[in-house]
Amino acid sequence: MSLIEQRNRFLSFAFAAADVLVETDREGITTFAAGASAALGEPSIDETSVTLPDRFDRTSRPIFKAILRSIRPGRRAGPVRICIGGREAMLSGWQLKDSDNIRWTINFTALSAPEEVEPEVFNRSAAAAISAARDAGTELNMSVLRIDGIDDATRMIGEAAARSMRDALAAACALTTGEYGVARQVDGNRTALIHDAKADLNGLLAEVKGILADNGFTNAVATIDTVPDAPDLEPEVAVQAFIHAVNEAAETNRALDIKSLKEVATTMMEATKQRMLELRTTIAGRVIEPFAQPVVDITSGEVSHYELLLRLPGGRPVSESVGFAESTGIIHEIDFAMTEIAASFLRDDYDRPALAVNLSGKSLTNTIWAKKFLKLLADIKIDRSRLSFEITETAQIKNVKAANTVIQKIRERGHKVYLDDFGVGQAGFHYLRDFPADIIKIDGSYIRALGRSERDDLILKGMVDLCHSLGCKTVAEMIEDEKAVKRLKAMNVDFGQGYYFGKPLPLKTLADPNHKANRAA
Repeated sequence: MSLIEQRNRFLSFAFAAADVLVETDREGITTFAAGASAALGEPSIDETSVTLPDRFDRTSRPIFKAILRSIRPGRRAGPVRICIGGREAMLSGWQLKDSDNIRWTINFTALSAPEEVEPEVFNRSAAAAISAARDAGTELNMSVLRIDGIDDATRMIGEAAARSMRDALAAACALTTGEYGVARQVDGNRTALIHDAKADLNGLLAEVKGILADNGFTNAVATIDTVPDAPDLEPEVAVQAFIHAVNEAAETNRALDIKSLKEVATTMMEATKQRMLELRTTIAGRVIEPFAQPVVDITSGEVSHYELLLRLPGGRPVSESVGFAESTGIIHEIDFAMTEIAASFLRDDYDRPALAVNLSGKSLTNTIWAKKFLKLLADIKIDRSRLSFEITETAQIKNVKAANTVIQKIRERGHKVYLDDFGVGQAGFHYLRDFPADIIKIDGSYIRALGRSERDDLILKGMVDLCHSLGCKTVAEMIEDEKAVKRLKAMNVDFGQGYYFGKPLPLKTLADPNHKANRAA
């Protein structure tokens, strides 16, 4: 067989499994390309001296870098999922023993990029991976990568460097889980992994430590805890039990328990089933006692509106129940019910005070719920300026595009939108960039720290000025004394909320036209 025939045979084999073939040097500079290379954008990557990872979406570039760091002659790297121009693809690399160059195959597997991973998406993907692995006779493990000592990464190395580091860590996890595995970041410190039992976890730890050291976190501690799959459990139940065990370990600050996932699942499912029944019955039967807390114009002392708060029978607070509702999906029913209650309250008397209803970010990214919710808004017959919505951060918004679409439609219907808890956790400055809003609620931790240090006060004043420059008004939460009110007035904060102005009280008391706020500014 001639060399040309051999080349054509190998190209045919390759194209049977891939859309694009690319060869690069160790820096990622292309030396050869063939196939549907136009899908990689212009200028054509057929030309030499083009850098391959530059054609990937930003979040996929660290994956390429991670492969370059780990690839070894005679071993395939990948396949791993990447995105190119909004399309999902699978990337694999191979380095021959007698060459420094690397051959890549790219196979486009979807017409659009996957949405950012939400818990439900992870659960479905994980369950599908477990099912496929069991069918193939592959033994699976479930692990948790925990990294302590990087909580202040953004402050220590800057936002761009911290984001790049976390992308690189995610890429290392993606390489370890491989084609059929699944990875999900549980929080800022932990990543859940479902992977082949033969996966090189020691290699992952070494790669993670290398990434941390490259960014100056030599004292950070990385550990991995593992539990085996439980083949006698349904895939969906196994995933839920795993995530439950992960969260339990975090709450108790213990390592992931090696005990059977079946034992965890049995205990968890029984308790969850009972709580879901109780909460769902309470919501469906509207056996709830909504409370409301005044939000006051700091300059005039007049009540602007009341924030509607969910209370269970007897006025019991629901902080734990809301977290549980988010994890089980019942939060959608709560948000819908509270909106109906607010609309009914305002419809019964045009002279009643305006209300603000909390909406979980998790609800905004649920397509089915959003359609039902927007139809409810379209049908209500009230002065829309009297009903506003606060987007809470209790469920971090993952799919910005989906949430933003719903927020825009809420505003188009004449309702104001608030962003809650600005300045902490995930509700940082990107919130202002990503989401259109009329009013920003500054987290109460800044208000409680008023006057303690000039630095903290300058940060708060800067946040207020930034919001105003973007055309947004501001609300300060957790105001408890007159001294705080005076300081906030000096900073030009627009509205205040807290026990100084009034504690939450049953919504039904606001039906009395003679009711006034407990205290004016």
